[in-house]
Amino acid sequence: MKINHSTPENSIALTTSLQYITGPHWEPPTIPNATTYWRCSSCGRESIRERDLHRTTFHAPSCEVQEC
Repeated sequence: MKINHSTPENSIALTTSLQYITGPHWEPPTIPNATTYWRCSSCGRESIRERDLHRTTFHAPSCEVQEC
């Protein structure tokens, strides 16, 4: 599987989002079909696709990423 790490359209500035995006995190091996995920350290939202965290609409309204 090929992963595209390019910046998606409608993205927030990388300098803003990168300070809040953490990951990849691994799910515990006890979970069936465990995978990796990414998390916003400001609002706590998670996704298995890093590119989701580069969109302002993904974050909670009170998230610091929204304010930048």
